[in-house]
Amino acid sequence: MIDEGGRRGAGTIERMSETPVPHAEVRVDLAAIRDNVAALRNRTSGAAVMAIVKADAYGHGLVPAAHAALAGGAGWLGTAVLEEAVMLRRAGVGGRILAWLAAPGEQWSAPIEHDIDVSAASRWAVSEIAEAASAVGRTARLHLKVDTGMGRYGLTAEEALSVPPNRVAGVMSHLDAIQRSARRVPRRTA
Repeated sequence: MIDEGGRRGAGTIERMSETPVPHAEVRVDLAAIRDNVAALRNRTSGAAVMAIVKADAYGHGLVPAAHAALAGGAGWLGTAVLEEAVMLRRAGVGGRILAWLAAPGEQWSAPIEHDIDVSAASRWAVSEIAEAASAVGRTARLHLKVDTGMGRYGLTAEEALSVPPNRVAGVMSHLDAIQRSARRVPRRTA
């Protein structure tokens, strides 16, 4: 710490260590991302692959990793938060994008206007998404996150069934242990 007179204060640490520390460096091989997605795609028997690019593509670079994944055959991109999905669109990234986490009071209009699929794990989210879609004059592609027994978060089966089917593009859940969960999931949910 330097005081107002430019003097170093008592107990100031100039360097934490006398041992030089090399700078950390990350080298992202976008061809590897592309090729890994292509390898997964070749093993899916025609099912669509969603490449998750949340958290800046896990530090690999949101937009470059997204382009690489799409080049490898990903049919979808997934982001945790709405802002990342909108950033992809604004960067010119096409294809289907799903953003699945939100807090009350989110700004749903931008993702809906940018043709981004959104997820709702609660009744408040379903309501907010419906209001935003109405406000911008578009139909939201809504994916319901249903709690099927893990107890993490999500709509109950009854809440999910109360959403008009013409508003639902998809349904997802976490299954903590498939054998155990299958016994606890109401039959009409499965």
